[in-house]
Amino acid sequence: MILGETEARDLTKKVLALSKADSCIVTISGGEDRHIRFAQNMATTNGAPSDIGIGVESHFGKRSGSASTTDLSDDALASLVEASEATAKLAPENPEFMPPLGPQRYATGTAFSSATQATTSEMLANAIQPVLQQARDKNLQVSGFLDSGTSFSSFGTSQGLFVYDQETNVLHTVTARTPDGTGAGWAGTTHLDFSKMDVAGLGAVAMDKAVKSREPATLSPGKYTVILEPSAVSDLIGILVGEEFDQRSADEGRNFATKKGGGSRLGENIFGKNVTIYSDPNDTLAPGSIYSSDGLPAQKTMWIENGTLKNLQCGRYWAQKTGRQPVPSPTTLTMTGGTTSTEEMIKQTKRGLLITRFWYIREVDPQTVLLTGLTRDGVFLIDHGEIVKPVCNFRFNESPVAMLNKVVALGPSVRAYGEESIGIPIAVPTLLVDEFTLSSVSDAV
Repeated sequence: MILGETEARDLTKKVLALSKADSCIVTISGGEDRHIRFAQNMATTNGAPSDIGIGVESHFGKRSGSASTTDLSDDALASLVEASEATAKLAPENPEFMPPLGPQRYATGTAFSSATQATTSEMLANAIQPVLQQARDKNLQVSGFLDSGTSFSSFGTSQGLFVYDQETNVLHTVTARTPDGTGAGWAGTTHLDFSKMDVAGLGAVAMDKAVKSREPATLSPGKYTVILEPSAVSDLIGILVGEEFDQRSADEGRNFATKKGGGSRLGENIFGKNVTIYSDPNDTLAPGSIYSSDGLPAQKTMWIENGTLKNLQCGRYWAQKTGRQPVPSPTTLTMTGGTTSTEEMIKQTKRGLLITRFWYIREVDPQTVLLTGLTRDGVFLIDHGEIVKPVCNFRFNESPVAMLNKVVALGPSVRAYGEESIGIPIAVPTLLVDEFTLSSVSDAV
C-alpha cells in the first residue's frame, strides 16, 4: 500500500497527537510489488503483494519503548501508542540515548520511476518469454525471478521533523544449467526503471556462461590474478563500506581503521590510489533514499578518495561524545569506474581467472575485514590473454581492504546486484585484481 506525502504526514500528526511521552518518533513504510518466478523453462508463480506498517517509539527521559502494527484504524493507533509508552516506562535507562531530531533539510528524491510503478503482471510475464524461449532452443534449464516494486517511507518526530521519500526498484536474476549438470551460468542486476531493464539480455548472458562452463577442470588453489565481475565486486564493497566503516569501532580498536596507538586512520592512504567510493542520494547510476538513520539527511559523502580514507559512519551519540559531526549510514554506494573493458582485461592477463559472482560470504576477522565465501556460476581460466577453459569453483579468503590495494584496472561503473546485497543501490565496475587468495577447491557447480 502506498501513501502519498500528505497522507503520511496527516497520519504522523494523528499518532503524535495521541502521545503522552516526553518525545516520540513515528515511522511509516509500505510497498506494492509485482513479481514472477520461473523454473524448468516455465513461469511457476506470480504475485502482487502489498503491505504497510507503522511504528512508534516513545521516550520518558532516557527510557524508550517501541511498538508496531499494520492496522491503521483509530483504535489500533491508540493501542499502538499506549503499548510503546507502557514498554518505555518499564525499560531501563539508556545512557547513550539521543533525543529525536527537529526539522532537517533534505535533497529532492530521484530514486523513483513512474514506468516502474506502472508495471503490470502481464508486462513481467511478457518480459521473461524470450528468456524461456532461448533456454528451450538451447536445451538449457533456466530459473529466475523478476520483481518490480514501489515503496514509500516517512519519518516524523515530536520535535517537528517530517520527511517522506518514495522509491522504485526492479530486480532480475536468472540462473541457467546444462542438461548434464556440469555447467551453470548466472546474470542479475537491479534498476529503478523497469523500461531500462534488459531482461532478455541478462538471460542470454546466463545461458552463454552455462554453456561455456560445462565440464570444468580442477585447478589448484592459490593466489591468482582475477577479473571480478560487478556482482562479485558489489558484495565485497557493500560489506566493507556498509558494515565495516564505523567510527566508534575504529576509535575503540575494533576494526581495520583503528590507528596504532589509538584513534582512527582517517586521512591516511589505506587503499590504492585508483580507488574512489562515495554515496550520493542523487547519484545518476544508483540514487538512494534521501534520509538515513535517526532521520539524518542523506548527503553526498566521500568514503574513499584516490585511496585516502575520508569518512567513517558516525552515529549521533558517538559524534557528540567525540566532538564530531554525525556521518549517517549510506543509502547508496558508488565506486568510480575506469575505461578498461572486460575484453581488454582478459587480453592483458597472462594467467588468471574470470569470476562471475560470490555467495555465502562470512566474516573471518573483523579487524582486517578478512572474508570467506565461494565462487559460483562461472569461473574461467585465462591463459596468455584468452579464456581457455572453465574451472571448478573455489573458496576464497580475502579482505576487501587488501583487495583494494591490488586493483590493476577498472571497467565502467554499472548497477549491480550481489548474493550478499546489503539492501541499498550499488554501482561498481568490473575489477582486475592481482594476488586474490583462492584457498581451496569446491566441487559444487
